[in-house]
Amino acid sequence: MLEAIMLEKGKINSGEFQVLIIVFVIGGTVLVAATGLAEIAKQDAWLVDPLTILISLFFIFIYNQLATLYPSMTYVEVNKKILGKWIGKIAALFYLFYFFILSSGVLREIGDFFTTHILVDTPIEMVMIMFLLTSLIGVRLGLEVICRTVLIFFPWIVMMLLMLFLFLIPEIKLENIQPIFGEGMKPIIKGSYHILGLPYLELAILLMVTPYVTEKAAMKKAFYRGLVIGGIVLFITVAFCILVLGSDITARQAYPSYILGKKISIGGFLERIEVVVAFIWVFTVYFKLTIINYGLSLGLAQILGLKSYKILLFPLAFLIITFAIFSFRDIVHFHDFIAKAWTPYSLTICFILPFLLLGIGTIRKKRSAPKSTKLVN
Repeated sequence: MLEAIMLEKGKINSGEFQVLIIVFVIGGTVLVAATGLAEIAKQDAWLVDPLTILISLFFIFIYNQLATLYPSMTYVEVNKKILGKWIGKIAALFYLFYFFILSSGVLREIGDFFTTHILVDTPIEMVMIMFLLTSLIGVRLGLEVICRTVLIFFPWIVMMLLMLFLFLIPEIKLENIQPIFGEGMKPIIKGSYHILGLPYLELAILLMVTPYVTEKAAMKKAFYRGLVIGGIVLFITVAFCILVLGSDITARQAYPSYILGKKISIGGFLERIEVVVAFIWVFTVYFKLTIINYGLSLGLAQILGLKSYKILLFPLAFLIITFAIFSFRDIVHFHDFIAKAWTPYSLTICFILPFLLLGIGTIRKKRSAPKSTKLVN
């Protein structure tokens, strides 16, 4: 508890925590989710997300139980508490390395998108450096400032999403989703497995934030609601991609929801508002990257026993940039890594390890309870 107080003094409420989860789920996924799902489930891609949300509720249950076990500790501290100092630190390092890779991947996705659609002649390294430095400013200012900023931008994100979906209604072609269940449940289940790792299992990073949420009972409900609301936004986005573009075009596009904006044409004067999609994505992916870097730097500082996580920001930034540039050769290689390796890796780090930790922690706590009672008597 002493480490947590020294490293982070900020507090947030359950409402801010819920908005943070919604933005985290949308960020980085709203642009690319439909592509992989359309490849796997074709015209039934829109049916994948509701199933995935139901499965992901179990993951949130595990995270909530862990957060309740030691409510004043981050996930890194819980590892040390349950597994012991050295084994706990090693387990926590696996957890933090996962988010180091995630931070590099998100940054690479930002660079690829900007250099292929917006800043075509700008070197990808410059785009990534500028975006990461902006993210580190938010991390340096702390959790409270991050959450207050999310609250400022969230109404604008909602407004732009509503505008996008409303203007796309005239472009809908219902025949694009037919036949429903054309190839049965197998492609839908396969698609659900594909999207579990991006973004639902990644919510494990928020176990670095839960100790600083003031209303613990309300926090659990906020965790569930945030997941469901963010998932519904992704479900609607994928549904519009299939309804407007069709499954074949969606599967061939790297950023299908960005192409949706180009399809809008209202009265011959309001056309090609893909910039709205770009704004939604930039806002949400910025906050996702910032939360990942916040959890990564805070957790590493707790492992190293530092009094401040801020001194780690620029060394971590150098490593993240380097890894993002050299680990993914191009956008095709990056998307191939996400499609084949990310979900099993996410299941290992963000489900199996927390599940085992919860089991061991619950047993140890039950065993220590009778001893405490005897000492009192």
